[in-house]
Amino acid sequence: MSEFGLHLKQARERRGISLRQIANATKISSGALEALERGDFSRLPGGIFSRAFVRAYAIEVGLDPEETVRQYTELADALAASSAHVVTTAEITDDDRMFLERQRKAGVWLRVIAAVLVVAVAAALGAWRLAVLRRQSVAVPPAVTEAPPRAAVPAEPEAATPNTAPASTRSVSIQLETDASSWVQVTADGRLVLSRNLTAGESQAFEADREITVQFGNAGAVRWTVNGRPAKPLGASGDVRRASITPANASQFWK
Repeated sequence: MSEFGLHLKQARERRGISLRQIANATKISSGALEALERGDFSRLPGGIFSRAFVRAYAIEVGLDPEETVRQYTELADALAASSAHVVTTAEITDDDRMFLERQRKAGVWLRVIAAVLVVAVAAALGAWRLAVLRRQSVAVPPAVTEAPPRAAVPAEPEAATPNTAPASTRSVSIQLETDASSWVQVTADGRLVLSRNLTAGESQAFEADREITVQFGNAGAVRWTVNGRPAKPLGASGDVRRASITPANASQFWK
């Protein structure tokens, strides 16, 4: 528990923000935030209230909220199972209730906005396809202008295949190695293949046909290669960075 709290505190200090700033942004009491950083779960209200506190804290300090809530839940469940004492539940203040109500309303609005965006994108895509079909139906082949006769010239070997793409551009591969602990998420061709903390010195490799998307919770701690070549760092220590690598843009990430 103390290691979990220390992990949160270090993430906050890397961001250079104070507990008071987080309290003002999340409307969570400073006492609850201090207890969270100490790993003193007995000072937290418990249940959905504590998970909401942890999620809001993780977002403010740049940690993955889902992973952080999962770690907290595992620790809290283990503590409850092993404890033989009755723990007094902390009083839920009006500020806490207001915070949870804002979280609930924000979730409803996010779902509504997501549904509207899906409908809008589908409508725009349908209109674009219809316009393309109309242009194709009225297209007229261009007139062929007969060029004056020229003497036969042997074809240059290079001209035979000017648009042949090298085989290496048909897929994309990356290799990651961490110098320090960092949360890493990797998606290959739309499939989530990694989402956890990598310890210092740990190495992982991934390959995809179309696209690899990466997100680093501590970008300065991750060294990586793209298609076998060293890649530029995505950010400094403590930075949260995201990037999508495809066969077409792979060279943009090389050093």
